[in-house]
Amino acid sequence: MNLPDITVRAAVTADTSAMSTLAYRSKKSNGYDTRVMEFFKEGLNITPDRLARRPFWVAEVESRIVGCIALEMLDNATGEVRTFFTDPNHRARGVGYELWQVLLTVAQAQGITRLLAHADPVSMRYYQNLGFVQNGEVASRNIPGETVPFMVREI
Repeated sequence: MNLPDITVRAAVTADTSAMSTLAYRSKKSNGYDTRVMEFFKEGLNITPDRLARRPFWVAEVESRIVGCIALEMLDNATGEVRTFFTDPNHRARGVGYELWQVLLTVAQAQGITRLLAHADPVSMRYYQNLGFVQNGEVASRNIPGETVPFMVREI
């Protein structure tokens, strides 16, 4: 299988619309219906303000954004993986892995020794393949009364 040339770079304000569209399409491809997607809508909207609060990276193939990821610093040693999405048409082609490698390198350079993630249940196996282990469940940030897997990875 021929894998595409993937470029990962820091996201800029001009990327926010494409990132929001990508995040929505990726989340919807996990099988959520329109009613449930309404709960995710605000959280999937990547605004310039959100971009200014934490580092985001985008993955591009042929100058088109096909993935994104963000790192939120929780304290001096702990970070959280946020907004980790891959275009459904580019899954299993190394996009997520390339984004993950950049985030991991930056986290290590900043002295982070522990990464957390509130994982979509559909993505739990992917996080496990990246070395995360499930450490219980936490309240969903988007759907009232629902929980999601709480994933942890020491680095």
